[in-house]
Amino acid sequence: MSQVEKPADLMNGVGRNAKWSLVQTIVSALTVFALYRYLYGRLGPEMLGLWAVVLTSVSVGRLAEMGFSTTVLRFVSLHLTSGNRARAAQILETGLLSIALPFALLLIVSYPLANVAVGYVVPAGNVAAAQELIPYMLGTLWLGVVGSIAQSALDGCGRMDAKSKILIVGNLVYVPAAIGLTELWGLPGLAACQLLQATLVAALVWRATWRELPTLLWAPMRWDRSCFDEIIAYAAGLQLGILMNMLFEPVTKMLLSRYCGLQEVAHFEMANQVVSRVRALVVSALQAYMPALSSTGAKEVGEARKIVEEAFTFVVGLGMPAMAGLTVSFPLISLLWIGNVQSDFITYGWILSMGWLIATLAMPAYFYCVGTGKIKTVVLSQTVIISVNGVFGLFAAQAGRGDLVAAVMMIALLLGNSITTRRAMLDLAQVAVQTQSAASPGWGRKIGLLTALILVVNLCVAPVTSAVSRIYANFALNAIALLLVVYLSEARMILTNRLCKRKT
Repeated sequence: MSQVEKPADLMNGVGRNAKWSLVQTIVSALTVFALYRYLYGRLGPEMLGLWAVVLTSVSVGRLAEMGFSTTVLRFVSLHLTSGNRARAAQILETGLLSIALPFALLLIVSYPLANVAVGYVVPAGNVAAAQELIPYMLGTLWLGVVGSIAQSALDGCGRMDAKSKILIVGNLVYVPAAIGLTELWGLPGLAACQLLQATLVAALVWRATWRELPTLLWAPMRWDRSCFDEIIAYAAGLQLGILMNMLFEPVTKMLLSRYCGLQEVAHFEMANQVVSRVRALVVSALQAYMPALSSTGAKEVGEARKIVEEAFTFVVGLGMPAMAGLTVSFPLISLLWIGNVQSDFITYGWILSMGWLIATLAMPAYFYCVGTGKIKTVVLSQTVIISVNGVFGLFAAQAGRGDLVAAVMMIALLLGNSITTRRAMLDLAQVAVQTQSAASPGWGRKIGLLTALILVVNLCVAPVTSAVSRIYANFALNAIALLLVVYLSEARMILTNRLCKRKT
């Protein structure tokens, strides 16, 4: 049996995990770009909007994992740190069986209800097409929930790199297969392909997990009461926060669908896909810190502070310029992706990217709260987000203003993130203030000021750059300025050292 990784060793694996997470995120972004460009031209914005609404049911259904994915990550990491691989494997099998069998029965029972419920979400003329997709979506949902728990076990083993490689394979297989099946059968072919991708990824993830935890059986069959008792309290507390988080985007899409139309949903979904893929470049690097945070626990404040400080350095020095670069590039993305300057797509893109740019600063605080078990803070944060988004978003949707619905979504996000940020700052002695100066000597505050200036200039100039040549010129100037900001950031050197550090 190999030597179990200690917290310091987990930190040494951060570079490897972050590198492959970044590669996987880039591949995912490119494949989504290619697929959505094809779907927009082949099916049109209305059918693409219908696809986005149906996909929402999958994301809502992920609530069924009841927080077990994050719980498994935390407890697998804790037991590996203490040297107990057999217990880590028992945690995984117990978590899987606690969800997989009851959820399968629930999906079978809920199938007739789903056929009825879809009539309240999509316009009347599209109900039959949506109902045709439901069986595929339910199968994909079950595999996604089960697979997410196994993926979290890989994360807890410090092998995010293995998970990322599997997801890369899944994406590379999915896109050409999706295009081929869509040509043959339309939207049902696309849904069938997603089910096949989920099956492939789940099988490969289980195989990779078995290599890290060799006491696992070929399939999860052992349920342990003591393991269940150990993880259920944490999972139950986390589930409410996940419930709120999972409803965040679906609520917005459903409001847009019912009050603003499917074309609005399509343009919102495309903009949201772009933002989420770029944001994932930052999140993927930060997720590599989660096993280390879980291993240190809330008691080792000094070690937790060091981890959060480095994570915050990445966010200030690299995350902010990356999200700002996305904001300034939406007119160019519209030209390349849609084929013209689509005003609704650009407007949604600006709103979402500006909101997530600010929220990016709070990501290390959120990971700290989850990793060290501050579940009440997470629940409160998500409650504020979903409440503000649902109530005020409804008013905006009833006015027929999709842009206001998106703006309310971002305001709710910022209000909720302020709660986790405050908790982390109180626990870690104002870590954000300390890290602001540590992020880049002489450049900590200047990074924020330069980024803000570039955004202000872009948003003032972009509305009048309707000519294609001016759009390219505006993007080029802002991109050069933001690359200069990244180059001057100390975070660039820290990340480079992490990525290049050899596995010990």
